[in-house]
Order: sequence, then C-alpha cells, then structure tokens
Amino acid sequence: MLALPKFIESLLFSPRGDRTAYLIGAGGIGMSGLGHLLLDAGVHVVGSDEVCNNEVMKLQQRGAKIFIGHDSQQVLAARPAVVVYSSAVPFTNPELQAVRAAGIPVVRRAVMLAALMHRSVGVCVAGMHGKTTTSALLAYALEQLNANPNYAIGALVPQLRRHGRLADGAPGKSNGRQKSLFVAEADESDGTLDEFQPSYSIVLNIDEEHMEFYRSFGRIRDEFLRFADSTSRTVLYCADDPRLKGLLSNHSRAVSYGFDSRAMYRVEHSEPLNGPWTSGFRIWRGKQKLGEFCIRLCGDQNVSNAAAVVALLTELGYEPGAIADAIAGFKGVERRQQMLYEDEQFTVLDDYGHHPTEIKATIAAAKRLGCKRLLVAFQPHRYTRTQMLFDQFATAFEGADRVWITDIYAASEPVISGVSGARLARAVSTAGCKAEFVATPTNLCVQLHCAVKSGDLVLFLGAGDITKAAHAFAEQLKDRQVLSTMCENLPGLLSSESRVCRNEPLAKKTTLRVGGPADWYVEPGSETDLAIVLKFCAERRIPITILGRGSNLLIRDGGIRGVVVCLNSPAFCRLEIVGDMLHCGAGVKLKNVSVEARRNGITGLEFLEGIPGSIGGALRMNAGAMGSWIFEAVESIRFIDYAGTIQERKSSEVYVEYRGCPLFKDHIALGAILKGQLAPEETIIKRMESFSEKRWDTQPAAPSAGCIFKNPAQVPAGRLIDELGLKGTRVGGAMVSDLHGNFIVNNRNATARDVLNLIEIIKDRAKSMRGIELETEVQILGDDPPN
Repeated sequence: MLALPKFIESLLFSPRGDRTAYLIGAGGIGMSGLGHLLLDAGVHVVGSDEVCNNEVMKLQQRGAKIFIGHDSQQVLAARPAVVVYSSAVPFTNPELQAVRAAGIPVVRRAVMLAALMHRSVGVCVAGMHGKTTTSALLAYALEQLNANPNYAIGALVPQLRRHGRLADGAPGKSNGRQKSLFVAEADESDGTLDEFQPSYSIVLNIDEEHMEFYRSFGRIRDEFLRFADSTSRTVLYCADDPRLKGLLSNHSRAVSYGFDSRAMYRVEHSEPLNGPWTSGFRIWRGKQKLGEFCIRLCGDQNVSNAAAVVALLTELGYEPGAIADAIAGFKGVERRQQMLYEDEQFTVLDDYGHHPTEIKATIAAAKRLGCKRLLVAFQPHRYTRTQMLFDQFATAFEGADRVWITDIYAASEPVISGVSGARLARAVSTAGCKAEFVATPTNLCVQLHCAVKSGDLVLFLGAGDITKAAHAFAEQLKDRQVLSTMCENLPGLLSSESRVCRNEPLAKKTTLRVGGPADWYVEPGSETDLAIVLKFCAERRIPITILGRGSNLLIRDGGIRGVVVCLNSPAFCRLEIVGDMLHCGAGVKLKNVSVEARRNGITGLEFLEGIPGSIGGALRMNAGAMGSWIFEAVESIRFIDYAGTIQERKSSEVYVEYRGCPLFKDHIALGAILKGQLAPEETIIKRMESFSEKRWDTQPAAPSAGCIFKNPAQVPAGRLIDELGLKGTRVGGAMVSDLHGNFIVNNRNATARDVLNLIEIIKDRAKSMRGIELETEVQILGDDPPN
C-alpha cells in the first residue's frame, strides 16, 4: 500500500491540525476536480488561477477561496499545509518559487489524487487515448449499479454531479459492505502513473505521445510496465494494440480484452438498437457468451472502451444483464464526440482528439453517421507534438471531404521555427486530402459558414481553444435556423418561375467575392411573387435584404439573416427602346443599358458602360462615373414598398444626393425610364471607348467593390490614400489597389473581416495624419461571425 507523507496523512485523515491545501492553477479541469475531492474530504481549499472560469466559480460556490492571478504574497498568507500544482504550471511560477523557498510542502496533482485514493479500492484508467470517456463510463455505470463510487474524471461529464467526487466524504470510508471504489483517470503525461498503485487498472493503449517529456518510446513502455506492476489485483489491457499486447501479454496479473480472437474478453459487433448514434456489441469470456450490450456512442474505439468497462465490472462480480443496463444510458463526455448542434440539414460535433491516432478514430466514427460530406476543423496542439508526429498528422485526415487547419495552440511552449499550421495544411493537401490554413477562430467560422451545405457534418478537433469556435459556429447555425424555420412555407406560396434557396452562399454574388450565406435567398419570378415575399416577411417581422448585382457591396462574413431578395429573373431584366427612351427593369445590367443605347444611336448613357451593377442598385446609390450620375438621365421610376404596394414617380419628384437616394431606404426599385439624346453611333462609340480606356488605365481588374470611400471635400479619396502611402497595404487577402487608392481588391481568398480591417486602417491614417474623416461609399451588410 502507498506510504503517505505525514503532511498529506495529516491533511486528509487527521481531525485536528492545519487542513488547508493551496491549488496553483485551480481552474484547470484536472485541478478543479481535485479541488472538489478535497472539499468533499473536509479540507479547506485555497488557490489561484489566471482567469475566473466556470470551474473556478463552482469551487468558489462550494466555499473555496480562489484568487485570480498568481502572487507570492497571497500563497504565503494562506499558510497552507500543502501546495498542489499540475504539470501545466511552469517552475517559474511566483507562487511555486515562494513556497519552495519557505519550505512549505509541494506535491504534484497526481500525488494528491493518489493519496485521496488511499484506503479505497482504486481503479485507474490509463492510456494515451480514450481514458476520459472510459473512466467516465465506468463511474457512471457504478452509480447505476448503486455502488456509490468515488471518482476523478479529466473532463466534465453531464450525467455525473461533478467530475471529482468523494461520495462518502472522508477517503476510504466503507459503504457498509466493503471499501468504496475509487475510479480515477490516470494521466501519463508527466511520468506519475506509478504514484497510484491501484487495485485494478485498465490500460487502453500506448502510443508516441508526450514525447516532449519521454523523449523515446522505450521510456513510455517502461512507464506503463511500472504502472502494471504497481496494480495489486488485475490489469485489463487491450489486445488490439500490438505494442501493448507485447508489453503485457505475459504479465502475471494481466487480462486481455478486445476484438482480437485470442482476447480473454472477446468483442464482436452486433446491430445497434437505436440508429447510427449507438453501437451494439457482444462479449465472450473465453467460450462463454457474457451478453449483448449497446452504448450511445459510435465508432470502434468507443466499443473497445466500453468492452473494457464491461470486463472490469465482470471482474468486480457484477452480472452481465445488470452491466448492460448500467452502460446503456451513458451519453458521453464534454468534447468527446459531443454534439453541439443537429437538425435535418447540419450536424456539429466537438472532439478533444489531438493525436493522429485519435483523429483517425474520430473521423472513422463520424463517417459512420451517414453524412453527405465530412468537414473537419483541426487545431494542432503543442509545437513539440506537431513536430515529432508531423508525418502522421499529414495522413491522419483520410475520409474527410475538406479540412481546415488553424495556427498551433502552443500550451505555453515556445515557437519552433518551421513548425506551423500552414505547413501542416500543405502537407495534408499533398497527402491527398483537401486542406486549407486559417489563422484565427473567427476566420475559421467564416470559412465554414461559406462552405457548409445541407447534409454536412462539421467536426471540430483539438485540445486547445478551438472548442470556442465550435460552440460559436453551432450557436450561429442555431440562430440562422430559427429564422430559416419561419420561412419554410414560403416556397409553396410562389410560382414555379421563382427560385428559392436555403443557406445560399453570397460571396460569388458580389463583385468583391467575400461574405457569408443568406438564410433564405429568393429570386421572384414576377412582381406578384415579389409582393408575396414582402408581405410574408412583413407579417412575420422577418428581416429582408434586397441584393442587386453585388457591386459597391460588402457582406460581412457571418452572412445575412432572414431573406435576401435578388431581382435577377427575366421578369425584372426586360429592356425596351422607345425613341430616345430606355424602359429598364431593376435587374438590367448597366453595361447592357449602355450597349443597347449605343446600338440605337442614343447618347448620354455611355458612363454606365463600366459600372458593374444593375438599374435597381444604381437608382438606390445614385450611381455615377466620369462626372455623371444616373438620375441625370432618369425620366421616371417605378417602385414597391415593403407592404407590396407599387407606385410610380417622376424623377423631378424624387430627392437625390451624392451617392444616394433616400427613397430607396424603405422602397425597392422595380425599374426606370431613362432618357438620352439621339446621336451618330460613331460618336457614341468614341465616347464609350474613351471612358473604357480611362477606366481600365486607372482601375484594377482584380475583384473589388468599386470605390470604397466617398470623396471628401478637401481631396479625392483615391489621391488622399495615395498621398498617405497606403497603396499596396495588405490585410490577409485584401489589398489597397496599386492602380487606384480608393479600391480594395480581393487579392487572394480575402474575407470580409480582412476588408473591414483594411478600411479601418485607412480611416485611422486619414484622421491622424490629415484630419479627414473618410466615409464609406460601399454598402456594408450582414453580421459578423461570433468570436
């Protein structure tokens, strides 16, 4: 039995004396679980953490005193009997240095956890992959079997009251029949497995993991062999892991389980009872069939882990039928195949997998769910792990349809030159799986919202903070779907000439080629259908946005909520010439207007030739170029309000201003009559060629939204930006044009956030250096994605 240091013996088991423990990094998942165990044992818990997270607040609610921030004076003032720290706390921590200098006892988290297991029947779950789910399932099953277990799990488990609990209060109390069972997830990352000395142990696998600590696989083997030797009764090991089998198959207290035909507890697949989210299996013990089992988790790895629990419970004397009932209701652990969102279109899963073996297993399990496409977002964890397992990571994503890889989550490690998420993304692509690099979680959400289609499963992987992006993405999908559900009856109200789409990507519908999707996208087939859409949305207070040809428009990366209407069907694109008049629908391209005017000998509209928009958008913006505005050529307009009422008005009755027509803030243009003057075609052609030459000599060919800023009174915006030295300035894939300073171009896969950040840089420089407040001319619509 483990011999406890006197200061720990006194802390945990003495009714008198100083019973204060100080936890450095108390909000970490492992340390917070230990905090709950100590509180259950009657220990006064004090501690510190850099941030006040949910786990800190839960400890505080139970009476623990947790400081925010690390300070040497606060730990000394607490006068603890012992200070506990985890391997995540650096030796340079000021509290750790202070207590060591003061001679206060200091122990690792594993040492204190092992001490709490003292006088109990210890059951440890160890292995590089799957130990959190396995230990949680075991603790849950023992609760269902009325064993009232103690447990320490390395993650939050929704079906357990806490992730650390001493059910009987003080460690080692009897439950009336025998010593209480204590289930602990044993962390191998810092070489402390042999601290536990359990009665029973489960060893799931061994792998090349935590190599920054072990440096060689031989040392990993030695660590697990010592752990097996320290187990006093039974060591259950997975016979499907060849390296583990080679290590433990001849061990005197070892019992095997797995799909291997020679395993003592042999597993076979059977049909799941409740669809793709469950797994069915049967287990044989030698030649005896134990029974049929089912779990609410998918994938071979989860079946194997559940088999380990069944085997352990059998060794403890429980009947197979009772075991089957006990494990059947388990719903999993947070961040282990955790479903964040599911509807008839999309599924979003969050998973902690950060090692190539875990990635492969999780992708294989996800593919079993029957999705049309599997989209994977992965955040590499630690520079050392990425470097040492780089080639394995490159081939780990087979089965995914698309992969996005972020920057590496350092976990306090220094940067290693040449090791990066971008390099890994290239390696994954080279290995045959389409992968892209995205630097930030915000950009990751943007890319996923643009890419996701009906039938997709989106899987987030990683041990860092990518879970925040996963939750944010799921929440935004949820918000989108609430609005979208309100519109499900809309398609049935419209004629067959109308086009209605859900979650329609909008980036390619703008000239800048950025932006997220529309919840619903409608191209009405007639004015009658348009009126139906407008009334439908008005009655339900559904937001509605009118989209033209997408020029002079910047759609934010989160997309546009509600309904986006585009007057792009033939009914709105009619163009008729009557004398020197052009009768134009709102969807007619401005280029077509200028070309038809030329063909019919009508001058005065040549300036429209290079504007990449439609009549409707031009009326709303009072679009202009080459010194002319569209309303100078307008005879009359036809428009509709948001209640569906159509009106006509002469241009003389419409107030217009520079780059705007206020009427169209709450009305929608249906069309206009434009008036020119008759002239020889040769004259018109020369004028158009002159404008075209001037335009292409001074304006970029790359995707843009046209002029970004209105011209201030002091100086044209393009000249001002040039004088400020901002031409060529880049943010991500967005760049200030080298040809014209008032154009921002999409140089390479820009996001709306890149463009918006670049706009702010320009505005700040103009304000600070010239005292000029620049005002955007480009229309900015939609939502930012969640952070």
